[in-house]
Amino acid sequence: MLKKLGWFVPVLLLLWASSAIAATDPISIDGAWARRSTRAHVVFVYMTISLAKGAEDVLIGASSPLADKVELLGLLPKRRGESLEPVLALELETHTPTVFQPGEAHLVLRGVKQKLKSGDSFPMTLRFANAGSRDVVVRLMDLSPDAGMPAMPKGVKLD
Repeated sequence: MLKKLGWFVPVLLLLWASSAIAATDPISIDGAWARRSTRAHVVFVYMTISLAKGAEDVLIGASSPLADKVELLGLLPKRRGESLEPVLALELETHTPTVFQPGEAHLVLRGVKQKLKSGDSFPMTLRFANAGSRDVVVRLMDLSPDAGMPAMPKGVKLD
């Protein structure tokens, strides 16, 4: 019986090792999506980045073979509210996921080198101060992933 299951042991060890590596990664990047700007050759990128318990990090840059340049945009205080401005780094929340979304901190690809259509994907590399680089695949969408979802009823609290 054990001889028949001989192939199973290496597969099981490989799965265990890959899950152990994933469990020790201090950075988790999920839901990477993008939308085109009304301006030619500009694409906005959004995603959620989570840190493992006890980890601290900062997003310090990004690149993509699709664009000449990737800028980090953050909300900066101004006299009358806040405005999105290019920043050198984006601080990541330590207790909750950091969500990059329209109207808030996000990334901008400038000088996009090819025409994209909805559903296309492209690679992007994110650079972190402590965790190094992480590659992510970004999907271009016409609408945000939560488009069409019902709004939270008034008075409902998620805490």
